[in-house]
Parts: sequence; structure tokens; C-alpha cells
Amino acid sequence: MAFIPEHLVEEVRQASEIVDVVSEYVTLKKRGQNYFGLCPFHAEKTGSFSVHPDKQIFHCFGCGAGGNVFTFIMKETGVSFPEAVRILAKRAGIAIPEPDELDGGSQEREALFYACELAADFFVQRLWSPEGEKARAYLEQREFREKDIRDFGLGYAPAEWSALHDYALSKGMKADVLQKAGLLNKRDSGGFYDRFRDRLMFPIYNLSGKVIAFGGRKLNGDDSVPKYVNSPETDIYHKSNVLYGLFQARDHIRDAKVAVFVEGYTDVMRLVSEGFRNTVATSGTALTELQARLIRRYTDRVVMLYDSDTAGAAATMRGADVLVEQGVDVRVGELEEGEDPDSFLRKYGADALQQRLAYALPLLDYKTRSLPHLRGKEAYAEKLHSLIATLSRIQDGVERQEKIHFYAEKMKIDEEMLWDEVRRLRKLQRSRRAGEQRRRDAGATSIMLPAGKSSYADKSRVVEEELVRIMIQNHETVAFIRSFMQVTDFYHDSYRMIASLLYELDENNVRLEPEDLIHYFADQEAGEFVSKVVLHEPRFEGITQDDYRRAADCLAKLQRLMLETRIDELREQIRDREKSGGDSSELATELYELTMQRKQIKAENFIVE
Repeated sequence: MAFIPEHLVEEVRQASEIVDVVSEYVTLKKRGQNYFGLCPFHAEKTGSFSVHPDKQIFHCFGCGAGGNVFTFIMKETGVSFPEAVRILAKRAGIAIPEPDELDGGSQEREALFYACELAADFFVQRLWSPEGEKARAYLEQREFREKDIRDFGLGYAPAEWSALHDYALSKGMKADVLQKAGLLNKRDSGGFYDRFRDRLMFPIYNLSGKVIAFGGRKLNGDDSVPKYVNSPETDIYHKSNVLYGLFQARDHIRDAKVAVFVEGYTDVMRLVSEGFRNTVATSGTALTELQARLIRRYTDRVVMLYDSDTAGAAATMRGADVLVEQGVDVRVGELEEGEDPDSFLRKYGADALQQRLAYALPLLDYKTRSLPHLRGKEAYAEKLHSLIATLSRIQDGVERQEKIHFYAEKMKIDEEMLWDEVRRLRKLQRSRRAGEQRRRDAGATSIMLPAGKSSYADKSRVVEEELVRIMIQNHETVAFIRSFMQVTDFYHDSYRMIASLLYELDENNVRLEPEDLIHYFADQEAGEFVSKVVLHEPRFEGITQDDYRRAADCLAKLQRLMLETRIDELREQIRDREKSGGDSSELATELYELTMQRKQIKAENFIVE
């Protein structure tokens, strides 16, 4: 935040009404004075995510996420605090000077964003230049209008091996940054070459409207090269959490209360150009849980409109069950044999497609429709297993029970057998999720504390939390606590950060309303804790003897914990010294003195009448 003046940060905050900002990402419904919706930060079926316009903060009752408008943008888009300020400043039309200096992580991410924007501009320039004639001819032959092409930011990557490389370096970019952005490949012999060559380029945007990756379609008939080349995973692009076209489609999805899923870039462009602006694509990859959760923020209904060929039908089935698990009502729109959404629209028109969408079959009906007519045990078993897979993904117990009963009767299947298979699959799913969580936990980095400190860290957290809570609830307790405890005495970063602000405000005789405190924290953990206290816990006016007692109890506990940690360390040192035949008398004296001090610590020692 040091490189964005505080007055500009405040101006951006004042111009960014939190309900309006959050509504661009989450479907909110007003309930009383506040707004509620599905939390964008964890999977849920009931809306426990709340936005409070009077306090200008958000909080989730389910996962505990909370903060102000900057915190929301940081969590939603994965950007740093300065990036969040810039995103909201751009939205509000407020000019923010470019930073002269960034920290290492922010600087690298900014560089990757800049590299992708630079590449997008370069590809657009080349598309509309003479050398882009082949790409323009292809688009014209596909009957795309210039407006569609410009709206989606399409471009052309020249056939040369270093066209983008040379252009970007002439603009001051470094080759290694371009490589990290997925735009260059490294030669085994040294040097770099363009990843995308002689391809129609489709930029991929994040939810903030920044270009983060590309998909490139070949324009020649060379069968030795793949039809599509896509950006690799980078620090700003994670394909499992991106849906092509969602940046442009999300408001239309909210309005229509349904999203249309197609398979590829041109399918999205075709549908959007014909008025189906609530269309997104998985870009040819299997639908992931993160993508399903992403779409669930905007709607609980999806129509799958994949190609009618066997591969398209298989993709529909794989993606549909992932959506069902997230509580989405999935329907399947069917096309004429041999058609994809693009070709169907061009051949039959928008009215025909609208009819197909309106009469899209519920997923389970689509799966069971062909079951009675199948011949052969293998084909029947495959379809039956597909039905069971979907039933097992339904998270609502009542709904699952109703569906199993209904389809057992409809398909003349033994209901108990169906239940057994569903239970078996659900057990396997739970086991898989538990295994994935264990792998994530095993891969997580942790801070290895020195001997004795681990115990102190665990035990002191709850006490420090209570001290900070007391100070937030009643600002008059800050001076009392500050007189006994320095900022550096707080062991945990988030609580030290909150205490530091409260101490500073008290020193300068500045009093803020509790809900205003949250606007000072870019740190996620600190912001979430403050928002939880502000929203769900009582506040007090005027300091009482009970307030003194609560604070004094905490101060006494912390002092005892500090002494106990040192006592444990001394005992270990004495054992080591005696084992090696050394003199431990000095350590023993310190141990005795600290043990006596610990016995004398009482809460009353901190209270002055």
C-alpha cells in the first residue's frame, strides 16, 4: 500500500459501494437491511454469505471469510492489495499513478499481466494488418462479423518464430517474463521462440477483465501440428478455475437465471453473436469442481449444449455430474446429428436453438431415456452406472431419496440395489476427498517453531484473540491493555497487526467505529477476524470492572504462558547440561526464580482501583 497514497485508497473505497461490487460476482438477495447469497469462497447450497451496506463489509457464516470491498476483490480474483485498489479505481474512473517500485511477488504478477496485455494488443494489430488476411478470411468464411471479432479481442499470431518475441523486447519486456506468461518457449540450445505461430488467437480473461492466457487455433492444414495450442498454467492462469467467456457473460447469466455450456471458443462467439449472451465454454477440457463452483455463484441452472457426436456426449456426461455435486440443476440440449452449436445456429437459426434450450431434458431423464431400449449387458450396465453416478452426486438427502425412488420405479430397477450402489459410490467419493485433503495438507508449508515455542503458539492464540476482541468491542480498554502489553508481545501476526492499529489510534486520540476498523486491513486473516467480531459480537460503551477483569485474566494467562515456556526450556537445558557433566547451577537459579514468579501471577495484579 506504500506506493498508493492513502487518500487515493480512501477515495477508491468511498467510490466502491460494496453491494454493487459484490453483485458483479455473486447473486445477492435482500433480506432485511442486508444482502445474502452463495459464498464464492466455499461450496454451499444455502446462502450464508452476507453483505452489509451500512458497514460496507461482507461476512460468510459458513467459512468465516470476511472483510471490506478490497478484501473481497483480493479473495475473488487472487490479486494483491495494490492490484485490488487498481481494479476498483479503474471501475470507478479514478486515476492511480503507476507504482515506481513493487514488492517481488506483486511485481512479478504485474509483469505477467502486462505481458499478456502486450501480447493481446500485438495479436490484434497483426489480425487487422495485411499479414492477418488469412485469419480474417477464415473468420469471414465462418460468418463472424467484425463486431464479434473485436468484442472478443481476437488476434493473429504471425507464422514467424520470433515475431512476438522481437516486438515485446522492443517494448522493454524481458524474455524470461514472457516465458513465465506462457508466451515463449525456451530452446534446448538457448534462447526463446514464440509459443503461438500462424494461429487465430483467442484471449482468455479473468473476472476482472484482464487477459491471463490464450488459445490459438491453427490456420493451415498441417496434420502434424495440433488444432489448438493453449497457454500453460502460470502464476496468473489456472485453467481449472477459468471458464471462457464468463467475464462477458456473468451479468447475462444472472439475468437469465441459466448458463449455457458449450465446448469451444467459436461456439461461445456464435451463440453470443446471435443473442445468447449467457454462454460459456470449458475450452475443450473436462469440467472441474472449481469451475462448477464458479458458475454456481451466478446461477443454479445449466443447459449443456455440446456437440452431438460421441465425444461431445461423453463430455456432457462427465461435466454434468460435477455440476450436480455443486447443487446445479443440469439439463441437456440436443442438436441434430453431426451438428455443433455453431453449425446448428448457422443452419437452423436462433429460434430453433431457443426451442432446443427451452425443451432441454433434465439430466437424469436424458440418461434414462435410452436404458430400456439398449441391447446387450455391457451397454445397459454402462448406462446404469452413469445413472448411479449422477444419483450419488446429489448432496441434498431428501432430493436424493426422492430421485432414487422415482427412477427405480420408472426403470423397473430394484430400489434397494440402487441404494446399495449409490451408498458405495458416495463412500468412495468421501474417501477420495479425504485423500486429496491429506495430500494437500502434506504439501502445505508450515513454520517450524523452535523448541517450546510450538506449545506457546497454540496456547497463546486463544488468549491473544480474546484480548484483541475486547479492544475491538470497547475502545476504552485499549489504553489499559497497552499499559501492560507492547505490540511486540503479540506472538501471532494477525493479532499483532490489529493491536498495532488499535494502539496507534489510541496514542493519537483517534476513535473509530468498530465497522470502520476493517477498512485498514489488507491482511485476509486480520480482516476476517475483525468483520466477525463487528458483525456477530456485542459492543460496549464505557469501561467497567468486568472489562478490566476480562482483560486482566488474559494478561495474567499470557504472562504465565511466557514463563511456562521459558521454564520448560530451562528444564531441558539443565537436563542436557547435567548429561554432559556441565555446571547447571546458574540455570537452576533462574528456573527457581521464574517458578516463584509464576506462582505469584494473578489477574488482580493488573487491576488498579
